[in-house]
Amino acid sequence: YLDLTMGNTNTLYSNEANLDELMPDCDLLIGAVLLPGAKAPKLITRSMLRKMKPGSVLVDISIDQGGCAETARPTTHLNPVYVEDGVTHYCVANMPAAYARTATQALTNVTYRYVELLADFGLEGACGKQPALIGGINTRDGQLTCQAVAEAHGLTHKPPL
Repeated sequence: YLDLTMGNTNTLYSNEANLDELMPDCDLLIGAVLLPGAKAPKLITRSMLRKMKPGSVLVDISIDQGGCAETARPTTHLNPVYVEDGVTHYCVANMPAAYARTATQALTNVTYRYVELLADFGLEGACGKQPALIGGINTRDGQLTCQAVAEAHGLTHKPPL
């Protein structure tokens, strides 16, 4: 499969100049921007999308964080697409839910070791052994601990540990 598609596929560093230049030739644009705890920035403007050919497709994977395209709005698995300015938009929130079993298995495979650490050593002990866990603490003792979430909602926060 890859030998058939890779000759027709381009991936580039995401910046305004690259996006703007490629829009007229783009058949499929996948927006995937994540700023943990914060809204996704609107990197794809309506004027950029208007340069795409009619029938082109935008998949905005960032829709759970507000979307990275100006024209994106959340859709559902039952009604997944809409057309705006001739571009078909697929902006389904919680896309992994379409494959719940597979998504659960994948998530379990990457998180189980952390659950095991938490069970064996408690929160502080597990964080001492695996500092990456600290970034996953959003609340503790009834207090918000994630700075990005606090800033996005105008709330205060305290350090997680």
